[in-house]
Amino acid sequence: MSVDHPGVPLWEPPNVRGRGRIPERASTVIVGGGLTGVALLRELPDAVLLERASLAAGASGRNAGFLLAGVASNYAAAAGQYGRSLTGEIWAFTSENRERLAEALGGTAELRRRGSWTVAASAPEADQLRASEELLHEDGFEGEWLQHPAGLEPFHGALLNPRDAELNPSLAVGELARPCLDRVVEGAQVTALEVGAGRVRVVLESGEHVVAENVVVATNAHITQLLPELPVTPMRAQMAATVPTNVPMAFRPAYGDHGYQYWRQRADGRVLVGGYRKLALEAEETAVETPTAEIQAHLDAHLRLLGAGGLQITHRWAGIMGFTPDGLPLVGAVPGASGVFVCGGYTGHGFGFAAECARRLAAQITGGPPAPSWLDPGRFSAIPAA
Repeated sequence: MSVDHPGVPLWEPPNVRGRGRIPERASTVIVGGGLTGVALLRELPDAVLLERASLAAGASGRNAGFLLAGVASNYAAAAGQYGRSLTGEIWAFTSENRERLAEALGGTAELRRRGSWTVAASAPEADQLRASEELLHEDGFEGEWLQHPAGLEPFHGALLNPRDAELNPSLAVGELARPCLDRVVEGAQVTALEVGAGRVRVVLESGEHVVAENVVVATNAHITQLLPELPVTPMRAQMAATVPTNVPMAFRPAYGDHGYQYWRQRADGRVLVGGYRKLALEAEETAVETPTAEIQAHLDAHLRLLGAGGLQITHRWAGIMGFTPDGLPLVGAVPGASGVFVCGGYTGHGFGFAAECARRLAAQITGGPPAPSWLDPGRFSAIPAA
């Protein structure tokens, strides 16, 4: 586990800081300064954002920086889980998220659109990806199965997703927040929500409080700290990054073994690798960000598989994801809590969902239609609180 920066993510914090002050009253209070929070802030001009630490301090600044369509499962597997029609809706939703977010970022945040690989780590997964190619085409999406793509020789083939992208996730949050910094308050820890008649009292650790018409809890893995009735489970995702190299090892982001392995190579030549959570599922169900020797050893082995085993590792870190029982986010009004909304629970695909989820929720808050029913937090109302 020898490393230059243990526990510190490769991504540096955004180079912007919030300039807002805690108000006594607000139309809408957004809790959480990750991608979801800043995307909501851009959509709700009367809102104020309260962040317990600093922008992108949580999973938004600790992930791999993939901007992909879909969910962790490939299209064929997702169709088996959700049904063909809903799977198409999910892919269309996340495709729109990808396009809107890429447009909003423009040439910033190290955004590169070179597509992505969905990699087959086994022969059965290769069969699913071949089936996915056919289903994607039938449903109007792009995808090309390749049996022996260059650079992926140790695997069983891969599906090319030509419109996917990669970015610097921390810089992306900072760029989206830049026009709204006068409404961002950092170092503001929210400890409780008190729901009353026509208002919600937002209580802070400092003893201050804000009276709001609406509150959005956008803390993803930490949603249950304020809304314990919602079924969001924290899951740790671990990563490692090497020193830069001039040797090309991953032309585009790769996502394999049904999402349990992922890797990419930055423009500066650093190789990033993450995942392997399924080899220690019980231990990785945690909100502790400390990397473990067990998972990091698997990441080292994956680097050797890519030909990067001789490179020095400079960073080993972890981020905490929020998982839901069906793998889909929670977006909308919280049952039984008037004026309280939730936006999170992305099951490891925050950058694939969050911006569009925020846009749909903002429309609902301002009198528009609700988000799609498959995102409704009420779908779990029969599930006991954890």
